Amino acid sequence: MTPKVLWPVLFAGGMVFLSIGFGLQHVASSTPEFSLDYTYCQAYGDASNRSCADIISEHRGSTCKCVVNFTLAEHFPKNVYFYYALENFHQNHRLFVISRDDGQLRGDIEKAPSRRCHPLDYTNRDNRTLPIAPCGLIANAIFNDTFHLYQQHAPYRPVPLIGGGSVWPHEQELKFRNPPGDLRTALQNYSRPPSWSRELWELDALNPTNNGFQNEDLINWMRSAAMPGFRKRHRRVDHSIEPFEDGLPSGRYALHIQYTYPVAAFDGRKSIILSSPSWMGARNPFTGYLFLAVGVLQLILSCALFAVHYFL
Repeated sequence: MTPKVLWPVLFAGGMVFLSIGFGLQHVASSTPEFSLDYTYCQAYGDASNRSCADIISEHRGSTCKCVVNFTLAEHFPKNVYFYYALENFHQNHRLFVISRDDGQLRGDIEKAPSRRCHPLDYTNRDNRTLPIAPCGLIANAIFNDTFHLYQQHAPYRPVPLIGGGSVWPHEQELKFRNPPGDLRTALQNYSRPPSWSRELWELDALNPTNNGFQNEDLINWMRSAAMPGFRKRHRRVDHSIEPFEDGLPSGRYALHIQYTYPVAAFDGRKSIILSSPSWMGARNPFTGYLFLAVGVLQLILSCALFAVHYFL
C-alpha cells in the first residue's frame, strides 16, 4: 500500500463515484414533484380572514375548511402519488416510539393494554373506564386532515384520489390484524383514542375492508419516522378515469382541505406533495449528493498521494 499504488485507484474510484452521483442527481432533478405548504391557509368563509391554524388553536378539536389554489407547470406522468409532509414533528422521540401495544395491533384485544401506552391506555367514557384501542401516544397523534383535489378546468372536475398499495402485504398479515368476527362487536367495550373523531371500525366509509387495525393510514402513521421532517404516502391518482389516464395534466388546481391537525403550537409545518416517482422512487437528491461527496473526497486524497509520490 504505497502512494504510487493507491493514487490511481483512488482517482479511478473518484471518477466512478462522481459519474454515478451526477447520474443520480439528473434522475432526481428530472422527477416531477410539487410541494404546497398549507400550514397557515386562510379559513374559507371566515369574516375575520383568520388562518385555520389560528382557529384550531382557539377551538381545540374543531375542524376548519380552507381552499388553496395552485398551478402545475408541467405534466405529471402516471403514476402520481399524493403525500402529506410534516416538519418539526419528532416521531423518533423514545417515549413516543415505545408508546404502543404490538399485541393489540395484531388483534389480541383480550389482554389489558400494555403499560407502555400509559397515560393513553384507559379513558373514562359514558361513566365507564374503558381500555383504548389502539392505545398509546403514536396512535392518538395520527394525522387526520382530509383532502379533495379539483382541476380548475371547464368543467370543474374532481381529481380521483384513492388509497391502496402503500403498505407491504406482510404488515397486514403479521403486524396489523383485526380481531375475528365483526369489528364493531369485538370493540364494543373499547374506546377510541381521545384525539380521534371516528371509531376504529369506521375509518374508511368507502372501503369496509380498510378499517380497524388494518387501516392503511393507521399503518403508515405507525411507522415512526427517523427525522423530524418526513413525508408519508396518503393517496394516489386513479388513472382509470378520464382525463387522467396518462397522468396529471398541467394547469390550475384547487385543494380543498378539512383542516383538523394542529401543528402551530410546536412551530411545525404541514404540506402536501404530488410526485411521479422514477425508477429510484420519489425525488431524493441525498443519494446523489452522497456519491458526489465521496467522489470529491477520493479525488482530493488521490491528488495528495500523487504529490507525496512525485514531490516527496
